[in-house]
Amino acid sequence: MKNIRLSYFIYALNALPLALIVFPLFVFVGEHYSSSLGVSLLGIGIIFLCVRLLDGFLDPLVGLLSDKFNFSMGRRKFWLVISLPITTLSVWGLFAADVSGQFSIQYFSVNIVLLTIGLSLFGPPYYSLGAELSKEYLERSKIAFLREGFFLLGTISSALIYALSDGSTEALKNIAIAVIILHPISIFLSLFFVKESSEKNNIEGYIGFINIFETIITERRVQKFLLSQFFNSAANGIPGALFAFFVIHRLGREDLVGPLMLVYLISGVIGVPIWIFLGRFILKTRLWCFSICFSILIFFLVFFVGNNDVFLFIVICILTGLSVSADMALPTSIQADLLDEDLKKTGSNRSGAFFSILSVINKTSAAVSGAFVLLFLYRVDFDPMGNNKEDTLFYLTCLYALAPIILKILPLFTMWSFKEEKN
Repeated sequence: MKNIRLSYFIYALNALPLALIVFPLFVFVGEHYSSSLGVSLLGIGIIFLCVRLLDGFLDPLVGLLSDKFNFSMGRRKFWLVISLPITTLSVWGLFAADVSGQFSIQYFSVNIVLLTIGLSLFGPPYYSLGAELSKEYLERSKIAFLREGFFLLGTISSALIYALSDGSTEALKNIAIAVIILHPISIFLSLFFVKESSEKNNIEGYIGFINIFETIITERRVQKFLLSQFFNSAANGIPGALFAFFVIHRLGREDLVGPLMLVYLISGVIGVPIWIFLGRFILKTRLWCFSICFSILIFFLVFFVGNNDVFLFIVICILTGLSVSADMALPTSIQADLLDEDLKKTGSNRSGAFFSILSVINKTSAAVSGAFVLLFLYRVDFDPMGNNKEDTLFYLTCLYALAPIILKILPLFTMWSFKEEKN
């Protein structure tokens, strides 16, 4: 039992450096490159959209390859090791950049493409590995919550580093240093202490993906889940991409970007044991719907936030943070249950391919929403340097609060009617 718990712990530990990469990428990098390095919001938005096209090709390919081929170090862990040098080098290039002028957008483009490749090599095999660590319904929930707990811890660490650093340039460089130290450690610990499933796969070439898409087309429950995940991820991507802009320009407190994000994330960690406890009595899908309803209600409070309304925004950060852990962990746990049912029906372990599809959905929705945010701000003449008109700030508020509310309505109704079976 101790060895199993250690395996779960070390597996989940990989989510900490992953969060140190992903969170700044979608929350701080856009604001930093536009405000500090002079890259246009339009250019950043277009680049974010383009790299998602690359994701759409790479994630399914890596997922299929990790399903099909077996290696001495493990068919999943092999890809984690392969991704390591690409990810660490591109994180340093993107986060530790101190370039401005005519070549800044080219520098941004090259490094974000390399980082996208590294994350695509890591993501689908990593989540597939987690789904295969246990076949029990409640154990999969524990693994998912533990992984997302470490992801939240990494996100908190990122916000803390940002808060304690002197400006975004120093903050992102410090985050890059943390990634370069922690990411190799967590991967190499996994090589020795995380045991992969010994089951062999019988997926034959590209026919595996043809069969998977046939499953998606014919299975209503899979369709509901993937559609809900797309809209929910898009809803979550908007306030994430806007957080720094909102705190700096609507709240008028640039000095509180890091501390307020820290409050939000710590609240998310506090929410983890609460959702684990509730998960004993409530189905995962219903629990996810309750968390969505809760966050929708809280987002309405954003319309009452004005200049220097720090206390109200702290309350909003605490309450929305409580729902974030469920919003992150429950969908992947539901996905693992669906994969278990798929294995029983087909006799094939297709978790790599399925998780690659989920990865594409999550990253595409987050990037599309993030790119939409930047392009929308560009369209309403938002100035990241400051001196914005009141109507521009009102557009910023609507985008921050109303857009997520609208996007979360569809997954709420879709997952409420989702039929869940305990395996």
